[in-house]
Amino acid sequence: MMNRREERIKIEEKALLGATISFPESTEQKVPAVLLIAGSGAGDRDGNMPKLQLNLYKMIADGLAEAGFISLRYDKRGVGESEGELNKVGLWDLVDDAESALQFLRNLTNVDQEQVYVLGHSEGTILATALNERASLAGLILIAGAADTIEEATKYQRELAYEELNNESGIKGWLIKKLKITNKAEKKTQKIFAKMSKSDKDEIRVQLFAKLPAKWFREHFQFDLYGSMENITCPVLAINGTKDIQTKVENVYKVPELVNGPSEVHVIEGMNHILRYQEGDVSIQKVKSVYQAQASKRLHPDLMHIITNWLERNHAGR
Repeated sequence: MMNRREERIKIEEKALLGATISFPESTEQKVPAVLLIAGSGAGDRDGNMPKLQLNLYKMIADGLAEAGFISLRYDKRGVGESEGELNKVGLWDLVDDAESALQFLRNLTNVDQEQVYVLGHSEGTILATALNERASLAGLILIAGAADTIEEATKYQRELAYEELNNESGIKGWLIKKLKITNKAEKKTQKIFAKMSKSDKDEIRVQLFAKLPAKWFREHFQFDLYGSMENITCPVLAINGTKDIQTKVENVYKVPELVNGPSEVHVIEGMNHILRYQEGDVSIQKVKSVYQAQASKRLHPDLMHIITNWLERNHAGR
């Protein structure tokens, strides 16, 4: 195992962002680098939330450093050491911050400016795709979300939840069907989405206490992800897992059809959305307890091998 060094820094552009740079053992010469873009929600630069310490981005950064790559990961607005209110942040605010982080990484003295890659996870795959239209990249790595919009992903998650509810047996299953719980839930969801789409506010209140990020949903719903993917000409690595229930696994196969650069697709057997190996059946109702049970586990053993092998091949081919 290499001796690795991390440096906590601040990026100050459109918003103040807390970030961490991970360095490999030797950076005497300019080396390639990777910007990590996190998924949605309140997870910090390491992939941790108050009650769920996953460290998935820290482990990816460690694996990249071991392979000789510098990486930068950062807290999104309203999370960790970054300023702002998470519920009032939109898609384009997040893309702006990714662009600021990319420029900071590119300007480091020991980074090869022509060899800067972007790795996005979950929502980060969408942000990375949008970022590609603003910057020249050496390549894109899209994990657990490639070619899947927020609208499609949330619909898929609801469908899985409704299916599980409708398959309930006994008195609980009878009540769910008798009261048409799933139909009512979907109608309620559609009303909320319509309210957010018509609003011009950053966030809206639903019912008495709940607040939803209206700007974030609205901008995601309006973003033409597939049109943006057609503008990708750099190499792309897209990875999904067979146990991922937060994105449609098969969407990853759209990538070669959409992008206009070389692409490579992998579906990792047994990998879930938090990039761990998962045994047994998957259930969206039990996903929280599964993630909590896996928090201390390492990443799926195939993941970093695929990522670093692809990076090394692309770097050697330059």
